[in-house]
Amino acid sequence: MHVGSFKPFSRTTTHKPSVRRLLLAWLLGSFVVTWLMVIAFTYYLSTNKIERFFDEDMLDFGQAALNILSVATRDERLGRSADVTQQTIEASREAIKGLPLLHRGGVLAYTLWQNGEAVLSSANMPEGFTHAPDGFSSLKTANAQWRVLNMQQGEMNVWVGENISYRRHTINTLLIYALFPLLPAFPLLALMIWFSVSRGLSPLQAMQEEVHKRSDRNLEPIALARVPVEVHGLVGELNLLLERLRNALEAERRLTGDAAHEIRTPLAALRTHVQVVLRSTDPQFQAHGLQQINRSVTRITTLMEQILLLARLDSDALIEEFYPVDLSTVAEAVEADLAVQAFDKRISLSLDQTPVRIIGIEVWLKILLRNLVSNAIRYTPAGGHVSVRVEHHDPHAVVSVMDDGPGITAEEEKAIFKRFYRGTAASGDGQGSGLGLPIVKRIIEVHKGTIVLSQGLHGRGLGVTVTLPKRI
Repeated sequence: MHVGSFKPFSRTTTHKPSVRRLLLAWLLGSFVVTWLMVIAFTYYLSTNKIERFFDEDMLDFGQAALNILSVATRDERLGRSADVTQQTIEASREAIKGLPLLHRGGVLAYTLWQNGEAVLSSANMPEGFTHAPDGFSSLKTANAQWRVLNMQQGEMNVWVGENISYRRHTINTLLIYALFPLLPAFPLLALMIWFSVSRGLSPLQAMQEEVHKRSDRNLEPIALARVPVEVHGLVGELNLLLERLRNALEAERRLTGDAAHEIRTPLAALRTHVQVVLRSTDPQFQAHGLQQINRSVTRITTLMEQILLLARLDSDALIEEFYPVDLSTVAEAVEADLAVQAFDKRISLSLDQTPVRIIGIEVWLKILLRNLVSNAIRYTPAGGHVSVRVEHHDPHAVVSVMDDGPGITAEEEKAIFKRFYRGTAASGDGQGSGLGLPIVKRIIEVHKGTIVLSQGLHGRGLGVTVTLPKRI
């Protein structure tokens, strides 16, 4: 990685989502929608209620007018003098004009009839007023729309009409006075919502500041004491990630320390051999020293390759993708590669395979099988046997490597997969790095498989059985 390409983390990124803005938008939007719904519902209820009040006023007016007019009719039927009857009618007219409803001025129209003749009418009576049916109805004229009430009582009729625009104006005025206090409450409530959201998100802001102030070496978990319950799951997952990072860094430090310790010995031997060769003048002794130098360089090279391989496996960043792999083909390739090593040591290497395909990474599976077979050859005495078997057991593939060497002790079974641990078998050549089986174990973990140790051939030696699922 080029140093110039490194870009430090910045909290001032553009177009980043904001929980605060999202909450404010939802809360304020919900409030506005609810407020409009309340206005609509209030308008609906108020309109119906006020319309009913106005209709009841018209009914009261009409009934009062009929009652007053009936007094004059009763006087006439009782045979009272014409002067008395006329006085009664005039008094009735004055009483009708004095009804409270008439104080609405030009918005109210009325007419009282008796025996088919008008007794009393308002000046603004619209055309077609007396043709309205019984009860309430609507009348539309050129200038206005009217609410008309027609009431009958014997030979008396009364028509009462009210201009609809007056009703609408009255309803709107009442609603304005009723809803006006809500208008200044809107910005106040918006301010309270903003303040509440800010206060509610302050623990998240504090957690952000805490994480931002941490150094790259501080991978301790975040304390849940001051974290809101709603983000406990997120913080828990973040703590798990920090734990995995801490374990990965710890494993890397251990690997680096162990590698430095392990490589010190072959480097010291290499330096000693070089000094001896430089000081010697005997060609035969120099040739022997150069062989020792070559052996030390080979050991260092192998050690470094396996360290890099193990570090790559530990990184959890495998570039290769899983795809179908034929294990029998992999086993044949490994046998061909190690045939010379087995022949030089006079070891019989046999392969018994059944075609079986799994989903995996071929290069890692080849390294896995190569390390197992190479270990078996290294620790098996000359003239021994090493058997490799690939079998098919649905839904798994089974690979077993067995030898008839000295085997391992129970104590070694617990330590054999530790890094840089080398077996103490007498027949071992001492050239192992102690990383072969840890690499094998890690490759098996990547492929979600298992490994089991047992006795080898003929009840002797070591047997290693690897079970791999066909699909991950």
